[in-house]
Amino acid sequence: MKNLNLKKKQSIFFFAILAIGLFSLDFITANFEASDGTYRYESEFDAITAATVSVGLVPSDYDSLSNPVSRSANLSNAQVEEMVTLAVEEAGGFDGIISKGDVVMLKVNLVGSNSPSGEGENTDVRVVRGLMKVIDKYCEGDVSIQIAEGTARTNDDPNSSSSVWANSGYRNLLNDSELSDINFSFVNLNQSTNELVEIDLGSEATSAPQGTKYSVHMSEYMADVYIAVPVLKIHDTGITNALKLQIGTAPGCYYGYNKTKGTALCPQGLVHDVAHRRWTTEAIVDLCNVADIDFVVVDALMILESYKTYNGGNQVKMNTIMAGVDPVAVDHIATKMLGLNPDDIAHITLAEKIGLGTNNPDKIYVHGAPLENVMRKVKKNQAENGKFGQSNRTWILSEAFEGNNLETNFITNEASLKAEPGKDGWSEAVYFFDDRIDLANYYNGANNVVSYAYTNFSSPETKTAELWFGKQEAAMVYLNGEVVYKSTGLSSYNDDDIGSKVANITILEGENSLMVKAVNKYGGDFSFALNICEPETNPLYYGNRVDGLKFYQGSLTAKNEIELTSSSFKCYPSPANTQTTFSFDENNIEATVTIYDIKGRRINKLDAKGQNKIQWDLCDFRGNPVTPGSYICHLESGKKLEQLKMLIK
Repeated sequence: MKNLNLKKKQSIFFFAILAIGLFSLDFITANFEASDGTYRYESEFDAITAATVSVGLVPSDYDSLSNPVSRSANLSNAQVEEMVTLAVEEAGGFDGIISKGDVVMLKVNLVGSNSPSGEGENTDVRVVRGLMKVIDKYCEGDVSIQIAEGTARTNDDPNSSSSVWANSGYRNLLNDSELSDINFSFVNLNQSTNELVEIDLGSEATSAPQGTKYSVHMSEYMADVYIAVPVLKIHDTGITNALKLQIGTAPGCYYGYNKTKGTALCPQGLVHDVAHRRWTTEAIVDLCNVADIDFVVVDALMILESYKTYNGGNQVKMNTIMAGVDPVAVDHIATKMLGLNPDDIAHITLAEKIGLGTNNPDKIYVHGAPLENVMRKVKKNQAENGKFGQSNRTWILSEAFEGNNLETNFITNEASLKAEPGKDGWSEAVYFFDDRIDLANYYNGANNVVSYAYTNFSSPETKTAELWFGKQEAAMVYLNGEVVYKSTGLSSYNDDDIGSKVANITILEGENSLMVKAVNKYGGDFSFALNICEPETNPLYYGNRVDGLKFYQGSLTAKNEIELTSSSFKCYPSPANTQTTFSFDENNIEATVTIYDIKGRRINKLDAKGQNKIQWDLCDFRGNPVTPGSYICHLESGKKLEQLKMLIK
């Protein structure tokens, strides 16, 4: 049995499992029941992105291939294998990721029960075949490869000749003469409960109805390297790719089929919806946190637009392979390749927030073919929740003022104010785990009140845009001091969208201010949702957030964009192999030191306890030794922040 301390899954606790409609809005009642986990203060998300990352992008017409062909051509096994090889190389290769003797799990996407390989529903078996050969060659044959999936169908056994594994071409790999010397097997992630482990994410969990614990197949936890191999396609979450793929790691024997149905062991299943709240995003991100993805290879040979399954007319041949070490960055580039905005995909933005990777385009470098060469506009999912992008989810909020008149100015000079987090009665920045900004929960059911929500945003240029807005009771929207929308009546917007286009607006280059004023007169839901989108007349492409537009609260300089500079903050030794000591100015003795890995994941947090030195034993906060590499260390004292970079060998 391998040494578990060498695992990269350093923020989880392992133990075997022994046993185990649409919200009805009532505007005339003041009854209120608070929902757990509705929001979290931004200060509680302490992940950073400390490094730039590379994404390899190789279409079939890339001139570095031995025989470039059209992106509409039919490709052979050999051509796909070469594309996979080159994409991995362009992404930086497997150095520091895979070692000889490793068990490498390839998590694929198998959805269509009768969908042959290459149709776009399932990960193309040619991509997996090519990746297996690349890995085996890199390890000189000293590697064990597991091809894994937990499909949505009961007893979908990889050994069955009538399973999705067979129909999608995967069982044919067993008889492939070019793979005969490769040690590989299939793993059904849905297998019996005595093969499961329970992972406790603790404070890093984001799905309130799920709690902090997730069950997964033991082989996922035990694998040395975990590689996501998704097929890129449109989905009701926006897209399916490396992050969304992880829903397939939730075992059906525990969560049910199709993972939300529940079982006697877990009656609630994998929670996606509670009343009018959506929790799919959070379930995706938590399962990604459990999986701890080490590398991604994307099948973008044939993608599906409009919907996740093939319906006879939604195929788009892209003939492209992508690869990268950062799943968030890979999903960012994949989203842009389809003509969408990554900031509209909730599971991408939340995954960055908890430290699973970067969604910042300034930190993502595409190697291989230029992204613009392969970009094309595809049809969005026509279910409402895949159609209109993501509401801005972070705001600063006022107090709840007693009253119910939208016309009353409860704040002096409200139209022209510039609110700052934590000042003059405004809250610090608040993130809501839903496209609906749930004011009723934030104000704990306060009735007959008026409240304000404020944010800034930056725009790369002055231009006309569309204001998309949904609300329940009376509300108005100020943009740069001007009222751009007002409604005094009751209304409703579906659980699946952020409302509708309510106005054409002019946004300015640089900083803009935006404020929503909302009334709760009837004691029920007075949530709202808002996005600022590119002008679009075709409903098939509605609702992309303006490209380059960034919402922010307070200073535009984010914590993860601060330069790695330090004055008094030091550590010795560096490189370190057993321990290191942080030292700093005596004025900072109330400080804390937070250590992050190069992906921005929080590894440990140390309290100075009145001293100006802290010794670190090079373990994570669970007591597991960390792996060699570069680490970013933050010294925080009050509002002062210093950083340094250290090495562990």
